[in-house]
Amino acid sequence: MIATATTSSWLPQAASTQSQGVDPAFYGVYVVGAFAVILVAGLAMTFVRQFPRKGENERGLGDARPNVKLQAAWVLAALGVAIYAFTAGLPGFLDANAAPWMSYRVLVATSQDGYKFTYPNGHIADTLHVAINRPVRLDATTADVIHTLHAPALRLNEPVLPGRTAQAWFNATTPGTYELRSAVYGGDRYQDMRTAVVAHNPADFDAWMIRVSDVFAGRTMEQAGELLYVTKGCKTCHSIDGSKLVGPSFKNVFGHQFDTREGVRITADEAYIKESILKPNVSVIAGFEPVMTPFEGKITDKEIAGLTAYLRTLSDLGGKPAGADSTTAKPAGKEVAAVAAPAAPATPHGGK
Repeated sequence: MIATATTSSWLPQAASTQSQGVDPAFYGVYVVGAFAVILVAGLAMTFVRQFPRKGENERGLGDARPNVKLQAAWVLAALGVAIYAFTAGLPGFLDANAAPWMSYRVLVATSQDGYKFTYPNGHIADTLHVAINRPVRLDATTADVIHTLHAPALRLNEPVLPGRTAQAWFNATTPGTYELRSAVYGGDRYQDMRTAVVAHNPADFDAWMIRVSDVFAGRTMEQAGELLYVTKGCKTCHSIDGSKLVGPSFKNVFGHQFDTREGVRITADEAYIKESILKPNVSVIAGFEPVMTPFEGKITDKEIAGLTAYLRTLSDLGGKPAGADSTTAKPAGKEVAAVAAPAAPATPHGGK
Protein backbone atom coordinates (compact mmCIF):
# COMPACT_ATOMS: atom_id res chain seq x y z
CA MET A 1 0.00 0.00 0.00
CA ILE A 2 2.83 2.40 0.83
CA ALA A 3 4.52 1.62 -2.47
CA THR A 4 1.37 2.51 -4.43
CA ALA A 5 0.53 5.65 -2.44
CA THR A 6 0.81 7.93 -5.47
CA THR A 7 -2.02 6.09 -7.23
CA SER A 8 -4.28 5.80 -4.21
CA SER A 9 -7.50 7.76 -3.94
CA TRP A 10 -6.79 8.64 -0.31
CA LEU A 11 -4.61 11.60 -1.30
CA PRO A 12 -4.61 13.65 -4.52
CA GLN A 13 -1.73 13.23 -6.90
CA ALA A 14 1.35 14.84 -5.40
CA ALA A 15 2.41 18.08 -7.08
CA SER A 16 5.09 19.38 -4.71
CA THR A 17 8.19 18.19 -2.89
CA GLN A 18 6.29 18.36 0.43
CA SER A 19 4.69 15.03 -0.44
CA GLN A 20 7.98 13.31 0.39
CA GLY A 21 7.54 14.19 4.06
CA VAL A 22 3.75 13.72 4.20
CA ASP A 23 2.69 10.73 2.12
CA PRO A 24 4.96 7.97 3.52
CA ALA A 25 4.13 8.98 7.12
CA PHE A 26 0.40 9.08 6.38
CA TYR A 27 0.26 5.70 4.70
CA GLY A 28 2.56 4.14 7.28
CA VAL A 29 0.36 5.23 10.18
CA TYR A 30 -2.70 4.21 8.17
CA VAL A 31 -1.39 0.66 7.66
CA VAL A 32 -0.35 0.27 11.30
CA GLY A 33 -3.70 1.62 12.48
CA ALA A 34 -5.64 -0.68 10.17
CA PHE A 35 -3.63 -3.67 11.43
CA ALA A 36 -4.31 -2.69 15.06
CA VAL A 37 -8.06 -2.38 14.42
CA ILE A 38 -8.20 -5.77 12.71
CA LEU A 39 -6.16 -7.39 15.49
CA VAL A 40 -8.20 -5.97 18.37
CA ALA A 41 -11.55 -6.62 16.69
CA GLY A 42 -10.47 -10.13 15.74
CA LEU A 43 -9.34 -10.99 19.26
CA ALA A 44 -12.54 -9.56 20.74
CA MET A 45 -14.70 -11.67 18.44
CA THR A 46 -12.58 -14.76 19.16
CA PHE A 47 -12.85 -14.32 22.93
CA VAL A 48 -16.62 -13.83 22.75
CA ARG A 49 -17.00 -17.10 20.86
CA GLN A 50 -14.44 -19.12 22.86
CA PHE A 51 -15.33 -18.00 26.36
CA PRO A 52 -19.10 -17.53 26.64
CA ARG A 53 -20.57 -17.20 30.11
CA LYS A 54 -22.49 -20.38 30.92
CA GLY A 55 -24.19 -19.62 34.22
CA GLU A 56 -24.81 -17.07 36.94
CA ASN A 57 -22.49 -18.80 39.38
CA GLU A 58 -19.68 -19.38 36.92
CA ARG A 59 -16.44 -17.62 37.72
CA GLY A 60 -15.93 -14.70 35.33
CA LEU A 61 -12.77 -13.69 33.57
CA GLY A 62 -12.67 -10.58 35.71
CA ASP A 63 -11.73 -12.71 38.69
CA ALA A 64 -8.68 -14.13 36.92
CA ARG A 65 -5.22 -12.89 37.72
CA PRO A 66 -3.99 -10.41 35.04
CA ASN A 67 -1.28 -11.52 32.65
CA VAL A 68 1.51 -9.04 33.27
CA LYS A 69 3.52 -10.08 30.24
CA LEU A 70 0.54 -9.66 27.91
CA GLN A 71 -0.27 -6.24 29.35
CA ALA A 72 3.35 -5.17 28.94
CA ALA A 73 3.31 -6.35 25.32
CA TRP A 74 0.22 -4.26 24.59
CA VAL A 75 1.74 -1.17 26.20
CA LEU A 76 5.01 -1.59 24.32
CA ALA A 77 3.14 -2.10 21.03
CA ALA A 78 1.13 1.08 21.54
CA LEU A 79 4.29 2.97 22.50
CA GLY A 80 6.02 1.67 19.39
CA VAL A 81 3.19 2.93 17.17
CA ALA A 82 3.37 6.36 18.83
CA ILE A 83 7.15 6.52 18.39
CA TYR A 84 6.85 5.46 14.74
CA ALA A 85 4.20 8.11 14.04
CA PHE A 86 6.36 10.79 15.67
CA THR A 87 9.58 9.86 13.90
CA ALA A 88 7.87 9.39 10.53
CA GLY A 89 6.15 12.78 10.62
CA LEU A 90 8.87 14.86 12.29
CA PRO A 91 11.13 15.36 9.21
CA GLY A 92 8.20 16.55 7.10
CA PHE A 93 6.99 18.87 9.89
CA LEU A 94 10.43 20.45 10.31
CA ASP A 95 10.86 20.81 6.54
CA ALA A 96 7.45 22.50 6.14
CA ASN A 97 8.36 25.09 8.79
CA ALA A 98 11.70 26.16 7.32
CA ALA A 99 11.49 27.81 3.91
CA PRO A 100 14.69 27.54 1.83
CA TRP A 101 16.91 30.58 1.75
CA MET A 102 16.14 32.97 -1.13
CA SER A 103 12.67 31.54 -1.69
CA TYR A 104 10.39 33.57 -3.96
CA ARG A 105 8.20 35.58 -1.57
CA VAL A 106 4.51 36.30 -2.06
CA LEU A 107 2.37 38.24 0.43
CA VAL A 108 -1.09 36.81 1.09
CA ALA A 109 -3.99 38.81 2.55
CA THR A 110 -6.98 36.70 3.57
CA SER A 111 -10.46 37.78 4.57
CA GLN A 112 -14.01 36.53 4.31
CA ASP A 113 -14.06 38.03 0.80
CA GLY A 114 -11.25 35.78 -0.40
CA TYR A 115 -7.51 35.84 -1.05
CA LYS A 116 -5.22 38.56 -2.36
CA PHE A 117 -1.67 37.76 -3.50
CA THR A 118 0.94 40.50 -3.81
CA TYR A 119 4.04 39.67 -5.84
CA PRO A 120 7.51 41.24 -5.42
CA ASN A 121 6.95 43.48 -8.46
CA GLY A 122 3.81 44.93 -6.84
CA HIS A 123 1.27 43.05 -8.96
CA ILE A 124 -1.83 41.99 -7.02
CA ALA A 125 -4.00 39.05 -8.07
CA ASP A 126 -6.62 36.79 -6.59
CA THR A 127 -4.96 33.70 -8.09
CA LEU A 128 -1.56 32.39 -6.97
CA HIS A 129 0.89 31.88 -9.84
CA VAL A 130 4.18 30.05 -9.22
CA ALA A 131 7.01 28.48 -11.17
CA ILE A 132 7.80 24.80 -10.80
CA ASN A 133 11.08 23.81 -9.15
CA ARG A 134 11.28 27.25 -7.53
CA PRO A 135 10.49 27.39 -3.79
CA VAL A 136 7.72 29.87 -2.94
CA ARG A 137 7.32 31.39 0.51
CA LEU A 138 3.90 32.68 1.54
CA ASP A 139 3.60 35.33 4.28
CA ALA A 140 -0.09 35.38 5.14
CA THR A 141 -2.25 37.62 7.33
CA THR A 142 -5.98 37.81 7.96
CA ALA A 143 -8.18 40.89 8.17
CA ASP A 144 -10.92 39.28 10.25
CA VAL A 145 -11.10 35.68 11.52
CA ILE A 146 -9.01 32.54 11.24
CA HIS A 147 -8.54 31.09 7.74
CA THR A 148 -6.20 28.53 6.22
CA LEU A 149 -4.08 28.09 3.13
CA HIS A 150 -5.17 24.60 2.15
CA ALA A 151 -3.95 23.09 -1.14
CA PRO A 152 -4.19 19.27 -0.91
CA ALA A 153 -2.26 18.53 -4.12
CA LEU A 154 0.64 20.66 -2.86
CA ARG A 155 0.41 19.17 0.66
CA LEU A 156 -0.07 22.70 2.01
CA ASN A 157 -2.23 23.38 5.08
CA GLU A 158 -1.28 26.49 7.05
CA PRO A 159 -3.61 28.24 9.56
CA VAL A 160 -3.70 32.04 9.35
CA LEU A 161 -4.55 33.54 12.74
CA PRO A 162 -5.60 37.15 13.47
CA GLY A 163 -2.82 39.36 14.78
CA ARG A 164 0.10 37.36 13.44
CA THR A 165 1.85 36.53 10.16
CA ALA A 166 1.74 32.89 9.13
CA GLN A 167 4.59 31.53 7.02
CA ALA A 168 4.38 28.57 4.69
CA TRP A 169 6.25 27.38 1.65
CA PHE A 170 6.12 24.76 -1.07
CA ASN A 171 8.01 23.77 -4.18
CA ALA A 172 5.70 22.78 -7.02
CA THR A 173 6.98 19.99 -9.27
CA THR A 174 4.23 19.55 -11.87
CA PRO A 175 2.67 22.25 -14.09
CA GLY A 176 -1.07 22.58 -13.68
CA THR A 177 -3.90 24.30 -11.82
CA TYR A 178 -4.61 23.23 -8.24
CA GLU A 179 -7.33 24.21 -5.81
CA LEU A 180 -6.53 26.49 -2.88
CA ARG A 181 -9.20 27.00 -0.24
CA SER A 182 -9.85 27.64 3.43
CA ALA A 183 -10.36 24.47 5.44
CA VAL A 184 -11.76 25.97 8.66
CA TYR A 185 -15.05 27.67 9.42
CA GLY A 186 -14.59 31.42 9.08
CA GLY A 187 -18.11 32.73 8.67
CA ASP A 188 -21.13 31.94 6.54
CA ARG A 189 -19.18 32.39 3.31
CA TYR A 190 -16.13 30.31 4.19
CA GLN A 191 -17.03 27.68 1.58
CA ASP A 192 -16.70 30.39 -1.08
CA MET A 193 -13.09 31.05 -0.10
CA ARG A 194 -11.68 29.20 -3.08
CA THR A 195 -9.08 30.21 -5.59
CA ALA A 196 -6.37 28.45 -7.57
CA VAL A 197 -2.64 27.85 -7.64
CA VAL A 198 -1.35 27.91 -11.20
CA ALA A 199 2.05 26.23 -11.56
CA HIS A 200 3.95 27.31 -14.69
CA ASN A 201 7.15 26.25 -16.32
CA PRO A 202 9.82 28.81 -15.29
CA ALA A 203 9.90 30.50 -18.71
CA ASP A 204 6.11 30.77 -18.82
CA PHE A 205 6.03 32.18 -15.29
CA ASP A 206 8.59 34.87 -16.13
CA ALA A 207 6.59 35.79 -19.23
CA TRP A 208 3.41 35.99 -17.16
CA MET A 209 5.07 38.30 -14.64
CA ILE A 210 6.19 40.63 -17.43
CA ARG A 211 2.70 40.65 -18.94
CA VAL A 212 0.81 41.40 -15.72
CA SER A 213 3.21 44.14 -14.70
CA ASP A 214 1.28 46.41 -17.07
CA VAL A 215 -2.40 46.41 -16.11
CA PHE A 216 -3.31 48.08 -19.42
CA ALA A 217 -1.62 45.51 -21.67
CA GLY A 218 -4.26 43.74 -23.77
CA ARG A 219 -7.15 45.51 -21.99
CA THR A 220 -9.42 48.41 -22.76
CA MET A 221 -9.44 51.34 -20.35
CA GLU A 222 -12.74 50.09 -18.93
CA GLN A 223 -11.38 46.57 -18.40
CA ALA A 224 -8.22 47.92 -16.79
CA GLY A 225 -10.35 50.09 -14.51
CA GLU A 226 -12.40 47.07 -13.47
CA LEU A 227 -9.21 45.23 -12.53
CA LEU A 228 -7.90 48.28 -10.66
CA TYR A 229 -11.21 48.48 -8.79
CA VAL A 230 -10.25 45.12 -7.22
CA THR A 231 -6.48 45.41 -6.90
CA LYS A 232 -6.41 48.99 -5.56
CA GLY A 233 -8.87 48.16 -2.79
CA CYS A 234 -11.91 50.10 -4.05
CA LYS A 235 -13.98 46.92 -3.82
CA THR A 236 -13.72 46.85 -0.03
CA CYS A 237 -15.65 50.06 0.60
CA HIS A 238 -17.50 50.81 -2.65
CA SER A 239 -20.06 48.40 -4.10
CA ILE A 240 -21.15 48.35 -7.72
CA ASP A 241 -24.73 47.20 -7.11
CA GLY A 242 -26.06 50.22 -5.23
CA SER A 243 -25.59 48.82 -1.71
CA LYS A 244 -24.06 51.12 0.90
CA LEU A 245 -20.72 50.17 2.41
CA VAL A 246 -18.13 52.39 4.10
CA GLY A 247 -18.26 54.65 1.06
CA PRO A 248 -20.96 55.34 -1.54
CA SER A 249 -21.70 52.77 -4.21
CA PHE A 250 -20.08 53.31 -7.61
CA LYS A 251 -23.37 52.52 -9.33
CA ASN A 252 -24.78 55.68 -10.93
CA VAL A 253 -22.09 57.94 -9.45
CA PHE A 254 -20.45 59.31 -12.56
CA GLY A 255 -22.29 62.30 -14.01
CA HIS A 256 -24.78 62.60 -11.15
CA GLN A 257 -25.00 65.46 -8.64
CA PHE A 258 -24.57 65.05 -4.90
CA ASP A 259 -24.52 67.22 -1.79
CA THR A 260 -21.32 67.20 0.26
CA ARG A 261 -21.00 67.26 4.04
CA GLU A 262 -20.23 70.98 3.72
CA GLY A 263 -23.54 71.63 1.94
CA VAL A 264 -22.00 72.15 -1.50
CA ARG A 265 -23.63 70.55 -4.52
CA ILE A 266 -21.11 68.87 -6.81
CA THR A 267 -21.16 66.87 -10.04
CA ALA A 268 -19.18 63.60 -10.08
CA ASP A 269 -17.22 64.31 -13.24
CA GLU A 270 -13.62 63.43 -14.17
CA ALA A 271 -12.16 66.25 -12.08
CA TYR A 272 -14.14 65.33 -8.97
CA ILE A 273 -13.28 61.64 -9.27
CA LYS A 274 -9.59 62.46 -9.57
CA GLU A 275 -9.76 64.71 -6.51
CA SER A 276 -11.69 62.03 -4.64
CA ILE A 277 -8.89 59.53 -5.28
CA LEU A 278 -5.90 61.78 -4.58
CA LYS A 279 -7.42 63.90 -1.77
CA PRO A 280 -10.57 62.02 -0.77
CA ASN A 281 -11.39 63.88 2.42
CA VAL A 282 -11.52 67.39 0.95
CA SER A 283 -15.08 67.10 -0.35
CA VAL A 284 -17.00 64.14 1.11
CA ILE A 285 -20.49 63.20 -0.03
CA ALA A 286 -23.14 63.77 2.63
CA GLY A 287 -23.93 60.71 4.71
CA PHE A 288 -20.38 59.34 4.74
CA GLU A 289 -17.37 59.88 6.96
CA PRO A 290 -13.99 61.23 5.78
CA VAL A 291 -12.07 58.01 6.42
CA MET A 292 -10.60 57.13 3.03
CA THR A 293 -6.82 56.88 2.72
CA PRO A 294 -5.40 59.40 0.20
CA PHE A 295 -3.87 57.82 -2.89
CA GLU A 296 -1.70 60.78 -3.84
CA GLY A 297 1.66 59.39 -4.95
CA LYS A 298 0.27 55.81 -5.00
CA ILE A 299 -1.60 55.88 -8.30
CA THR A 300 -0.84 57.23 -11.78
CA ASP A 301 -2.96 59.52 -13.93
CA LYS A 302 -3.46 56.67 -16.42
CA GLU A 303 -4.77 54.41 -13.65
CA ILE A 304 -7.16 57.18 -12.54
CA ALA A 305 -8.34 57.46 -16.15
CA GLY A 306 -8.94 53.71 -16.21
CA LEU A 307 -10.97 53.83 -13.01
CA THR A 308 -12.96 56.77 -14.37
CA ALA A 309 -13.69 54.86 -17.58
CA TYR A 310 -14.95 51.92 -15.51
CA LEU A 311 -17.17 54.21 -13.42
CA ARG A 312 -18.70 55.49 -16.65
CA THR A 313 -19.84 51.96 -17.49
CA LEU A 314 -21.65 51.75 -14.14
CA SER A 315 -23.62 54.96 -14.61
CA ASP A 316 -26.66 55.72 -16.73
CA LEU A 317 -25.05 59.12 -17.40
CA GLY A 318 -21.62 57.68 -18.20
CA GLY A 319 -21.69 58.03 -21.94
CA LYS A 320 -18.35 57.77 -23.71
CA PRO A 321 -15.26 59.98 -23.18
CA ALA A 322 -14.65 62.46 -25.96
CA GLY A 323 -12.23 61.06 -28.53
CA ALA A 324 -12.08 57.69 -26.82
CA ASP A 325 -12.10 54.51 -28.83
CA SER A 326 -11.85 51.43 -26.67
CA THR A 327 -12.85 48.97 -29.39
CA THR A 328 -9.35 48.45 -30.71
CA ALA A 329 -7.92 46.82 -27.63
CA LYS A 330 -7.89 43.07 -27.29
CA PRO A 331 -10.42 41.48 -24.96
CA ALA A 332 -9.01 41.11 -21.50
CA GLY A 333 -8.15 37.61 -20.47
CA LYS A 334 -9.59 36.32 -17.24
CA GLU A 335 -6.98 36.56 -14.52
CA VAL A 336 -8.91 34.38 -12.14
CA ALA A 337 -9.46 30.66 -12.54
CA ALA A 338 -12.97 29.28 -12.34
CA VAL A 339 -12.62 28.52 -8.65
CA ALA A 340 -11.16 31.91 -7.77
CA ALA A 341 -13.00 34.73 -6.01
CA PRO A 342 -11.86 38.40 -5.95
CA ALA A 343 -9.86 39.18 -2.84
CA ALA A 344 -10.43 42.23 -0.68
CA PRO A 345 -7.51 44.14 0.78
CA ALA A 346 -6.74 44.09 4.45
CA THR A 347 -6.61 47.88 4.74
CA PRO A 348 -10.00 49.59 4.30
CA HIS A 349 -10.47 52.59 2.06
CA GLY A 350 -13.64 54.53 1.76
CA GLY A 351 -15.54 57.62 2.76
CA LYS A 352 -16.13 59.05 -0.68
